[in-house]
Amino acid sequence: MYALVMAMLVGMSSGCGHSNSAAPIDPNDSAAMRTAMDAVETSLRSARFDEALRIAVRLTEVAPKNGDVFELLGRAEIAAGLAATNPARQKAMRVAAATAYSRAVELSPPSAGLLNAAGVAAQSSGDPTAAVGFFASAAKLDPSNPQHPLFAGLALLQTGHIEEARISLEIARTLDPKSPWPVSALSGIALTSGDAQTALALAREARVLDPRNDELRVPEAKALRKLGRHQEVLTLLLALPQQARMTEAITWEISSAHESLGDRPAAAQVWAKWAEISGTPEAAADAVRRWTEAGDPIQAATWRQVARQRGWRGE
Repeated sequence: MYALVMAMLVGMSSGCGHSNSAAPIDPNDSAAMRTAMDAVETSLRSARFDEALRIAVRLTEVAPKNGDVFELLGRAEIAAGLAATNPARQKAMRVAAATAYSRAVELSPPSAGLLNAAGVAAQSSGDPTAAVGFFASAAKLDPSNPQHPLFAGLALLQTGHIEEARISLEIARTLDPKSPWPVSALSGIALTSGDAQTALALAREARVLDPRNDELRVPEAKALRKLGRHQEVLTLLLALPQQARMTEAITWEISSAHESLGDRPAAAQVWAKWAEISGTPEAAADAVRRWTEAGDPIQAATWRQVARQRGWRGE
């Protein structure tokens, strides 16, 4: 049955030597539609993302008023984007997924889960304003779920609506007092508002709620750095194993603390390790800057060459 669906929806070469791409499927045949949608699921589980996309696109052509197939298309596009190595392809798939999810919302009965997924897709595509709308609608349908105001608050931060974001995050915090994420986000708001002491207190509260999460050390490090307590930043972050420190956010804080303490060679060396792992032209270009400021023209020249090989066009 799976092979038959593939032939009908994607178009395969038949044994007679001609294409079967025009074979129809009746959108009113629920069994056939279910089989076709299961074929997409099978392709996704097997990481055959192009195949999943072809079937899902064909399904939307066959059943353009079916919200379920647009949701499935959105899932396929998200999976394809995550698997892509080309940045342009990643972006295109995120935008396409947001469009598919938006269409699914239009065609489907009200669903908090679908609205939440549409919000995540919109935010990933670079449209936080649309994301806020989806999360707000999800919250109206499912007001006891803390995820909706949490995600809305994070999207509101992206749009610059700080006070609305704070209110939304406080709601999420009240709904789930054991979650560190609203508290951590509130720490960031306090920091950008100039209240580093409150930011530090909130960051530490978030860490107590989930002491095993290494990324929760970053807001605390930011607050400490704002307070000029750079050695404490290093104590906090260098306590982590080497592998755990290899994220952009943690590396940035360690490197910045070294810079603030006047040890620019250490700052450059720390960042260079991350630049090697990340493979991005931006990280390599920043390594150029840091080695230049550290007074090492040889390392700066080496990283300038790496940055240009990665596509950097700066000087």
